[in-house]
Amino acid sequence: MQAAVAMRAILVAFFTVTWGGFDWVDHWFPWIWMALSGAFFYWRTGQEWMAAGAVWVQEGPFWVNTYELVRIRFSVDGLNRVLRIEDAEGRKIHSFGLRDAQSDPQMWDLVYNGILHSVASGNCDISRKARKVLQIPPSLGRERR
Repeated sequence: MQAAVAMRAILVAFFTVTWGGFDWVDHWFPWIWMALSGAFFYWRTGQEWMAAGAVWVQEGPFWVNTYELVRIRFSVDGLNRVLRIEDAEGRKIHSFGLRDAQSDPQMWDLVYNGILHSVASGNCDISRKARKVLQIPPSLGRERR
């Protein structure tokens, strides 16, 4: 949503400077361009959101129980560092963005505590790379490739 608003502001500034004032408001092209780019940025970024509770985390339409994780893998999705996580009920988040989660300390505390609990239970299969990225001690739980 913020990207869509920012893009409109940039386009307004661009058209105002390029046309030497606000004469562009009388033409159809700038309005069509702003509508299409705003819709594109809203569609591209508006679907990505994250929420967490005491024992769960949700990204978009997918959620998992963080205290019953059975598989944690680290991966890179484009420029984003992500976790691929699965809980005991088979629910999965295929691309859990670490940067987004860690940017909210309270949410990250909820998620990280659940991850630690799952790993410590010994029922969580966590890769070496995920363990290293999450800074989970080697003595906690079991490690898989």
